[in-house]
Amino acid sequence: MKAVRLYEGPEVRIEDRPEPEFGPGQIRVAIQAAGVCGTDLHAARGRLPVPNLPIIMGHEGAGIVEGVGEGVTEFSIGDRVLLLPSETCGQCTACQRGHLGLCPGAQIFGMARDGTFAEKIVAPISCVMALPDAVPYEHGAILADAVATAYHAVLTRAGIQGGERVAVIGCGGVGYHAIALAKLLGAERVVAVDASEGALRRSEAAGADMMLDARQDDIRKAIRRAAGGDGPDVVIEYAGKKVTVELAMASVARGGRVIIGGVGMESPQLGPLVSFVGREIGVLGSMGYTRSELEDVVELAESGRLDLSGSITGRYPLEDAAQALDDLANHVNDPVRLALIPGQTN
Repeated sequence: MKAVRLYEGPEVRIEDRPEPEFGPGQIRVAIQAAGVCGTDLHAARGRLPVPNLPIIMGHEGAGIVEGVGEGVTEFSIGDRVLLLPSETCGQCTACQRGHLGLCPGAQIFGMARDGTFAEKIVAPISCVMALPDAVPYEHGAILADAVATAYHAVLTRAGIQGGERVAVIGCGGVGYHAIALAKLLGAERVVAVDASEGALRRSEAAGADMMLDARQDDIRKAIRRAAGGDGPDVVIEYAGKKVTVELAMASVARGGRVIIGGVGMESPQLGPLVSFVGREIGVLGSMGYTRSELEDVVELAESGRLDLSGSITGRYPLEDAAQALDDLANHVNDPVRLALIPGQTN
């Protein structure tokens, strides 16, 4: 089978590999679409350590079951499925509570075990969920990452209620879906903030009421003015930078909530406690989602209440994975999510 493997260097290679064998409790899936995420780009550029090289890249995928191991009763050959991005231990407190993103022993596809940038993949059934016929494979591939992650941030961590004003800083793949979900959950006004004109155009399509260039002078005042009143009740940060986290905390209204979903190595400053405490600002991190939240997102996509028609902004044959990564790095056509389609030809 064809597969995209990451080597030391880092170097991305397209190779012929043996088809993976499945064992008890596992299934083999013929990948129909794989999402290309910023995490994949960081790994391919050497900015994110990958312990088990060489490895097949990718952690977003959907496809068709073509083999089932001993003891598997939940799925049959021919079933449509989506893949969760990691295998969790199933034993820790986080797993017992259903919060897959907090498992300390999680093995992420494309990082700790072979991933979805291949024609076929083997996965334990704990990493698989049924994909309804109404949901295209390319949408199914991103539901368990770009969409469910945003849903957890908007619904559970932010607790957005009808009539609230929201700002989203960083409107790439996850931020784009946070905008759409905030509007779906009843936000009165959503302000999109990004340094990319293309990202802002796409934010408007996702439902943003006001788009702000993050490079403008005094962006903090602009955000508060655009949100109205005392500023946004909720600010969701998906850029993962010191300056954007500090901007989020400075922009939020008194008594508001700041949700930090962007991942990075920088260290933002909290600010004077007298100001921070006196304004009663809540600051929460947001990582991953629960299985029940993923089920909710699948249902929203199946029903059509969540429109994902603008989510996949580029499609590439599996053999063009390196080009897809380059295009993502260079923001070609202002991507939300790119998809690799095994079997597609140029």
